[in-house]
Amino acid sequence: MLSEHMLFDREVGGGLREAELPAYAPMLAAFHSAHAAELRAVVADLPLRPSDRVLDLACGDGAYAVWLAERLAPQGEVVAVDLSPAYLELARRTAAASPVGARISLQLADAYDLPFDDDSFDLAWCAQSMFSLPDPLGALRELRRVTRPGGVVAVLENDLLHQMMLPWPPDVELAVRQAQLASLEAANPDQLAVGRDLRMLFSEAGLADCRLTPYSRARHAPLAPDDEFYLCCQLSDVRLRARPYLSPTMLTAFDALTDASSEAFMLWQPEFVVTYMDLLALGVKG
Repeated sequence: MLSEHMLFDREVGGGLREAELPAYAPMLAAFHSAHAAELRAVVADLPLRPSDRVLDLACGDGAYAVWLAERLAPQGEVVAVDLSPAYLELARRTAAASPVGARISLQLADAYDLPFDDDSFDLAWCAQSMFSLPDPLGALRELRRVTRPGGVVAVLENDLLHQMMLPWPPDVELAVRQAQLASLEAANPDQLAVGRDLRMLFSEAGLADCRLTPYSRARHAPLAPDDEFYLCCQLSDVRLRARPYLSPTMLTAFDALTDASSEAFMLWQPEFVVTYMDLLALGVKG
């Protein structure tokens, strides 16, 4: 189990040095590794042609840039952008290690002020980053601007409280959800509803015919190392958000389930299962 530091406390532009990756970088890498097959399947469903030019906004470690480039062989191009110089360097290494790396270019860019002309891309993609942006609507409007008429904006996202279904006892889950809501209300309540609001946000951004497709997957005990590491990170974040708001009685039950030193630690139970859900939103620039 990770030491309990805040995984999401410092984003790019909010205290990180240029050469420093955010604290969640190892967690994200484990997620991309553990869920590569299912995430590639989402990319496989995108309406892409081999000659398309694709924007990957908030590209992070470059995993999606590679998967997108694989869809565009042999003529297409992926332009991957991020606000973090450290993440761009990591994405460069990821691209260089891939057979399709020559079709990927990387650039430092702000989601709200992209350095591209209007109508520059056939498809603009953003995966699991909208919830962390202070102004997701502003980012969607910028993605629409750089997408050609008839092109597609594609966002893969989820709701913060509904991205995974863990095997909580019902009374503990109710208390944890109430605690998480209290924590979000004290910090950033807008993070709660990005997934469920995607269709509304697409409409407000001027994107037509928005359709949402759910993608679910499950993991069972015994967990693979990357699956376990990712879930430990997630539970660490839940503990940080929830513990200050739980009653002493509920805290005892909660700690038993989420502390790796406990015999009842949920990830190590032989019957453990977790179900994940993501939403893919596609909208057309009219």
